[in-house]
Amino acid sequence: MTGDETVDLTGGRLQGRCVTEDGSFNGFSKVHTGPADAKGGGGTFRFAQQNVAQRGRQNNDCASRNTFSLTASGDKIQSNCADEDTSVSDHTYSQGRGASAEGRSGTNFDQQNVAQAGRQNNICDSPNYVFPDLTGSRFDTDCTNKDASVSRHTSDKSGGAQARGAQAGAAEVQDIAQEGRQNNFCANPNSTDADPVSDSRVDADCANKDASLSEHTRHKGGGAQAKGGALALEQQNIAQEGRQNNSCANPNLATFDLSGARTDTDCVNKDVSRTKHSLVKGGPARAEGGSGEDVVQQNIAQEGRQNNACDNANDSDITATGGRSKNRCATVDGSKNLHTVETSRGAEAVGGSSVADLSQQNIAQSGRQNNACANHNGLNADVTGARQDTACVTVDRSVNAGTKKSSGGASVEGGSSGADLFQQNIAQEGRQNNACGNTNNLTLTASGGSTQNQCVAVDRSVNIGTQED
Repeated sequence: MTGDETVDLTGGRLQGRCVTEDGSFNGFSKVHTGPADAKGGGGTFRFAQQNVAQRGRQNNDCASRNTFSLTASGDKIQSNCADEDTSVSDHTYSQGRGASAEGRSGTNFDQQNVAQAGRQNNICDSPNYVFPDLTGSRFDTDCTNKDASVSRHTSDKSGGAQARGAQAGAAEVQDIAQEGRQNNFCANPNSTDADPVSDSRVDADCANKDASLSEHTRHKGGGAQAKGGALALEQQNIAQEGRQNNSCANPNLATFDLSGARTDTDCVNKDVSRTKHSLVKGGPARAEGGSGEDVVQQNIAQEGRQNNACDNANDSDITATGGRSKNRCATVDGSKNLHTVETSRGAEAVGGSSVADLSQQNIAQSGRQNNACANHNGLNADVTGARQDTACVTVDRSVNAGTKKSSGGASVEGGSSGADLFQQNIAQEGRQNNACGNTNNLTLTASGGSTQNQCVAVDRSVNIGTQED
């Protein structure tokens, strides 16, 4: 990860490839690790800051610049980030105290606080502040996590992941805490100012695939917690706990001026894992917003197998002329569970408050498939002769036999405002939670343009001798 960086390309190519692969074998072993802590510094003038703490098997902090200024004409910029876990663990014990990221105070700055604990932690091409100027160019980001590991007679205990925001005035702050097998924090800048993008293409592809085998295993999670700071203008607080956590192409503050250009975002989660005679116990996933003046805020807490917070920008301003913006989000559960017990303490999202104007989204989801897709908090879209598409799909083909599940539920609580208030509060619990194309505070101007939303949920699961409380 680099600091401030300015790149000027003409007819060139900038490419980054980051790959981590774990094919290790662990037998009759014991691993006890301390926490991973990241704490930011303070400042009284404008600065950009990233605080990242990761603990787990594979930590991929790749092509994730802090402040990135890019001018490209007829160029190609590409980042490929991949994590693959094919490890084998037999009669092993692992215990960790979790990961913690904490921001510090300042004035007029951009800040990211990220804490991840799990098998695969992919912070790829996720700059804090980026402002590209693209003409006839292509900007691609590909992020892939694949878990094909085998675990037998293992015990895993984690202290949870925590991200805490700072007290800052006139700032953009992102607080993200993820705990689970696959944590894909990809192409998710804090602040993006793309002005202009002409005759170009911007793509983001994010995929998680869990094909792992767990037999006679025990997993205990401490929960994921994200807490926002005070006096922050634009703020995102995300806490995710589960098998697949996909916080992809989900900028905090995004400005796009597209002219004859195309933007594509593809986010896919696929679970084909097999779990036999196992015990899974999770702590709560909690997202708590901060407070301030004129706050634009998103608070998301998700717990379950598949957590897809995809293309869910906090505050977006999109101007499209003769261009196309397309978002596709899919979660597919084809897992098999035999004689397993799963206990969860639920998901909770609590909004912050403002003494002035407040635009806020609070989402808590608990269940198998959590798809908060293309669900912007504040969106100002001006579409002229252009097209904007959103497609969100969740499919459940899982097989469950002799299993038991107990959940503490999903809880969401909104904040308050001393002036104008735009607020969305969503709590979902069950197999398929699809909060799709459900924008809070939308301003849309369409002249000869087209906007389309397609959201589909299909449940073809098989359940025999199961119990759910």
